[in-house]
Amino acid sequence: MSKPISPPIHLSSAFLFEDTASMKASLTDRSIPLYSRWSNPTTDFVEQEIARLEGAEQSLLVASGMAAVHLALHTATQGATAILAQRELYGGTDELLRAVPWPQPVQRVGVDELIEAARRLPSGAVVYCELPTNPAIRLVDLRALRAATDATIVVDATFASPALLRPLEHGADLVLHSATKYLGGHHDLTAGVLSGSAEWMERAWGWRKLFGPTLDPSAAWRIHRGLQTLDLRVRRASESAAVLAAWLDDQPAIAAVHHPSRPGHPDHALCAELLGGQGGGVMAFVLTSGNAAPFLDRLARVGVGVSLGGTHTLATTPDLTHAKVPAADRLASGLVPGLVRLSVGLEPVDELIADLAQALGARSQ
Repeated sequence: MSKPISPPIHLSSAFLFEDTASMKASLTDRSIPLYSRWSNPTTDFVEQEIARLEGAEQSLLVASGMAAVHLALHTATQGATAILAQRELYGGTDELLRAVPWPQPVQRVGVDELIEAARRLPSGAVVYCELPTNPAIRLVDLRALRAATDATIVVDATFASPALLRPLEHGADLVLHSATKYLGGHHDLTAGVLSGSAEWMERAWGWRKLFGPTLDPSAAWRIHRGLQTLDLRVRRASESAAVLAAWLDDQPAIAAVHHPSRPGHPDHALCAELLGGQGGGVMAFVLTSGNAAPFLDRLARVGVGVSLGGTHTLATTPDLTHAKVPAADRLASGLVPGLVRLSVGLEPVDELIADLAQALGARSQ
């Protein structure tokens, strides 16, 4: 007997049954495939793999990271009394919080005020945070947040991935990722995933079935391929990012470097506790010129693009990732003119330094 190393891709929208009794059984037993908007053997297998990595009872794959954000918030806020969210959020999440007419009051506070604000929440509230934040790479002490409130805590851990952080172990109730990023890891799929207890996932599955953001099994298979090298890729990118951050810190053309590996970062100590000292593969820095466009236009080895977490190093600015966030809120979140977000890939770090150096007009040594 033998079996394939890679799982098969079940490219079927519907499934055949031997009799009507078996088909009716699938309505209450999700392990029996009925229709791929409900479940699919390939997707189910990958969800189980992600749940294992996340330390969750169950995971649910969806068609994009924003679908995961929306599913998490919709599931968590049913019957909730209030929503507390960081001010420093991904631009799409910020836009979602502003655009949806939530029945609950929505409070936004800076990352440093989140725990204190959580202490004042009424019972039955929801706290939403990113860890690390996009793009200033700030951290939240999840255990202190858990101790401060009985609220449902939802964490977007896309920038960390399960290779560096498993928020459920630190008190979170739901954790989500844009699987487009590190989980897929190769710039060739769009997906999201939500993980948590079986009880939470049962609720979320019902909403996924009704909303319909089901992931195609081909994309699920590519996530499975990415999971095989997740730890290697994330740690390599994190190590390279730390080297780049140290180099950039010495450049006169750089006003600030945001990466928790740096001793001067406000969350440097928390990075050691939460992320095992690995600052992650995404960083940001601020050009003294206050104008990122000429620098980005001179890059050659580093690509200019809005995504992250893949094999290629990509640079972008909040003008693109946070275009719909009001200017005053961007400034309050530290998204100042001249800020560049850099997602470090797997290229040799000396080649990346050389490219950054020539774009800055500096020496690479």
